[in-house]
Amino acid sequence: MFKIFLADDHILVRHGLRRIIEENPDYKIIGETGDGLEIVSNIRKLRPDMIILDISMPNLRGIEAIRKIRRFDKKILILVLTMHKNDEYVYECLVNGAQGYILKEDADNELMSAITTVKNGELYISPSFTSDVIKKLIQRKAGTSSRKHKTAFKELTQREREVLKLIAEGNPNKKIARKLGISVRTVEHHRLSITKKLGVSNTASLVKHAIKIGLLDLSR
Repeated sequence: MFKIFLADDHILVRHGLRRIIEENPDYKIIGETGDGLEIVSNIRKLRPDMIILDISMPNLRGIEAIRKIRRFDKKILILVLTMHKNDEYVYECLVNGAQGYILKEDADNELMSAITTVKNGELYISPSFTSDVIKKLIQRKAGTSSRKHKTAFKELTQREREVLKLIAEGNPNKKIARKLGISVRTVEHHRLSITKKLGVSNTASLVKHAIKIGLLDLSR
């Protein structure tokens, strides 16, 4: 059972999230709060696998809550659910330790996809953000995480490694999606997650870097 904790100051939002999430028998909401100051004490006690939190919380901003969570728990997954369509907020959340950022306007259709993506060790950003915003975030993130490239490869999931190899072979997203039997949007999320983990800013430098340090064998 995958355990989730909810942190949002609107009780109707929490009820809506609970209804959507618990339609899947593999997921369970084990607690919730509407007060930012209660987040850390609750997750210390309940030990959820994931916390879904808003960044506009009474008494403690969500970004500060992310920092506090990360100080005592490096493993808990953090998915930000918010109304703020602001690339700076996305960047701050990711830099401080969140693995996903979904807008409330996208939650009806995208919530379970976001949860699954983050659960699988991949980065999720709401589809309402343009590719230019996402590219900017990758570039900024790359500037702060250009270290430990070789060890970063070990953090890639098996599917991300498959996508990386197909990217290096020059396959476009649509072809990668067909080869792996997944959607183009899923391929895009894999790309973003790979670039974040390897600390590179674009596909060209990603492939060049991967070949240079021997992450891929393209001789076969």
